[in-house]
Amino acid sequence: MAKIDLEVVKRILKRADLESSVVSEILGELQSAVADAASEDGEPKAAPEKKQFIIVVADNEGLLTDKEMVGWVLQLPEEDDMTSVSEKLLKTAKSFNLSKKGRKHPVETLGELCEYVPSRIFKEQKLSLKTKVPVLVVPMANALELDTTSQPSSRKVFEDDDAEVF
Repeated sequence: MAKIDLEVVKRILKRADLESSVVSEILGELQSAVADAASEDGEPKAAPEKKQFIIVVADNEGLLTDKEMVGWVLQLPEEDDMTSVSEKLLKTAKSFNLSKKGRKHPVETLGELCEYVPSRIFKEQKLSLKTKVPVLVVPMANALELDTTSQPSSRKVFEDDDAEVF
C-alpha cells in the first residue's frame, strides 16, 4: 500500500472545494489512524531465539564418550576429497601468515586460524568456514533405539501389503 504524506492529502482536499469542517474531520481521522499504526509498530517484538551449532558424531564403540571436544564447521565442494581438508587448512594458515596482517600476528593454532583469518583466504582454498567460534562436539551412538510403543505413529500403515501407493 502506498504511503502518502498528510500535507499532500490536505492540499488535495482544499483544492476539491470541500467545506473546511469536512476537511478538518477527514484530516483528524487520518491523523488518528496514522498514530494508531505507529503505536502498533512500536510494540516491542519478542527477540528471536538464539541458536547454536553443534556437531553430532556417530560413536558406535563408545570411544568418545565422556570426552569434551570442540570443532569448527567447514564446507567444501562435493568433488573435493575430505582428507584434503587438513592440507587446505595448513595452506590457508601459510597464506595468511605470509600476508601483511599475518606477519604482524601469525596464527599458530587451529582455533586462531578459524577465528582470525578472513573468509577470502579460506575461499582461495575452496573452503567455507561456517563457524568462527568453536562448536561443541556431541558423541552419540549411531543406532537409534526408539520406543515405538509409547508414541503413536503418524505414518499410515496399510493392511494389504500388495496395495499400490500413489
